[in-house]
Amino acid sequence: MDPSFVFSTLIQILLLWLAIAIHESAHARVASGCGDPTARELGRVSLNPIRHVDLLGSMLFPSLLLAMGWPVFGWGRSTPVLREKLRRPVVDDFLVLMAGPAANFAVAVAATIAIVVTLRELGPGAREAAVRALFSISGTLGGEKLPSFPVMFTLVRLASINALMAAFNLIPLPPLDGGQIALYLLPPDWADRLAAVRPYGFMIGVLAAVGLVPVLTILLGLVINLS
Repeated sequence: MDPSFVFSTLIQILLLWLAIAIHESAHARVASGCGDPTARELGRVSLNPIRHVDLLGSMLFPSLLLAMGWPVFGWGRSTPVLREKLRRPVVDDFLVLMAGPAANFAVAVAATIAIVVTLRELGPGAREAAVRALFSISGTLGGEKLPSFPVMFTLVRLASINALMAAFNLIPLPPLDGGQIALYLLPPDWADRLAAVRPYGFMIGVLAAVGLVPVLTILLGLVINLS
């Protein structure tokens, strides 16, 4: 088996689990700070992925994507939040909903900054490795091994996975975080129509996430090429 494929598969699964843990623990931490200790009491504030992973969304679905050569993506178990326990139910629920995507976005920004710094430190070879990491899992270019590939691959995937996680969860379809936020912001009659989409919203969101991948790839590619 190709060592590059094994490396990339393990790294992407671990980074996905980390992104899921960051997202769900952020929900739990903010909910606890706003008066609802339910998630904290269930151990969901932890960054331990075992507390958050879902068999289908964190293991089977991502593994299928990787086997097909597609970018890794997935989801974890929803963090339980009891709105009635929040001190300010509407405002605090809004903050809890925003916490997960905001945490993933912050990690994506930090990883992107790390990519820029690393590129400037390691030089042209690192840029080649970053481009290859963005579009491929192979650490070779024209038969030549790129020594900075493992570092660049990890940083590039850390940025892209967290960016996709943030964008996916902000899609304005319930039960996604963005959909729940939209229900608060829309006029009542529009909110009622959007709420009717809830049974299908998640799967529509997963399909929409496929369209987000090339957009995020292009944006990250611009950062790499301009650094």
